[in-house]
Amino acid sequence: MIYLNLVNELICVLCWGITIRLILIRHLNSEIKVARFNMVAFVLMLVNLAVVLPIFAFLLKNLPSQSVSWQSALIVTTIDVLSTFNLILFCVFSCCTRLRKCPATVQDFLVLGAAVKHGQVPPVLATRLDKAINCWKTHQSAKIIVSGGIVQNAKTSEAEVMAAYLIAHGIPARKIIRENKALNTWQNLAFASQLIKPQEMVVVVTSDFHVLRARAYARKMGLNWSFISSKTPWRYCPLTFIRDYLGIIRDHWWVFCGSTLLLLLVELILK
Repeated sequence: MIYLNLVNELICVLCWGITIRLILIRHLNSEIKVARFNMVAFVLMLVNLAVVLPIFAFLLKNLPSQSVSWQSALIVTTIDVLSTFNLILFCVFSCCTRLRKCPATVQDFLVLGAAVKHGQVPPVLATRLDKAINCWKTHQSAKIIVSGGIVQNAKTSEAEVMAAYLIAHGIPARKIIRENKALNTWQNLAFASQLIKPQEMVVVVTSDFHVLRARAYARKMGLNWSFISSKTPWRYCPLTFIRDYLGIIRDHWWVFCGSTLLLLLVELILK
């Protein structure tokens, strides 16, 4: 039983560790690798949910109470349960953001950038731009602000590549405003806000997995903007969703740590 606990804890650490390692590989040079890495992440999370957690439940029920192995299993199980449950909630809420319609009154669309490859718009970013294009067709008096600077030694800013995509899809050049300095989500919002009048009605367009974090940043900045999201292509879903989920944990680590300690305390009292 003790060895089973050690093996299960190791598998749990590997599931999360390998997934995080895949997330850190930000730029892949082929769609085949993208699909493969996302499938690996999906399988690892499935193993964690369907195998690791049930085994932990079995161990907590059968290990000697208050033994070192039981305490170790309790700590790892608590962290894993919170991480997995919150990830599922994050995915559900993120997908629900797709249901939000574009407001009736819009003066500016702000499309948040993402890494571009060889001056080309990648599929995830294309879905954001396509969403903005479709919304703009019913709000043609609005401007479209594209935000994104030069990252990862690229030769062209994300904003320039995004603007070229919009023009190629029928958006008049005079309707496009480029914000080409931002290097992350916080800067996207902060720098774009300098181009927008405080009273203007702004709709931020980004991916479903990105909305919750971007909206949290906007609230911190005091920006009362609306958010709509585009659907992320399936082959990109596991890693993109997990990456932004971990980003939220990073930004609110004290909440996660506090919840973990509180749950551990409750479990120990009830035991």
